Amino acid sequence: MRGSVIVNSAEAYIACCLVGLGLIQIPAYDVKVHLAAGELVDVMAAHRAEPMAMTLLYPHRQHLSRRLSVFADWLEDILVRELLPHR
Repeated sequence: MRGSVIVNSAEAYIACCLVGLGLIQIPAYDVKVHLAAGELVDVMAAHRAEPMAMTLLYPHRQHLSRRLSVFADWLEDILVRELLPHR
């Protein structure tokens, strides 16, 4: 879709929407604060894109370091808590 504004960051994309330049399609976590504050409204909830998988990449080794294992668990906890809809 052609538009009158071209941006190259999520922050600029959101800023354009906040000043009324149109609708945006962006991951909910990027606008969570604005939605909670009532600054933005979800207008097409029934037409959301399918969720995309996320992957943590790290160098392959036979034994995963304790540090990396702890980090991966911590990251998973945050992502589940912050990104998945609460049921």
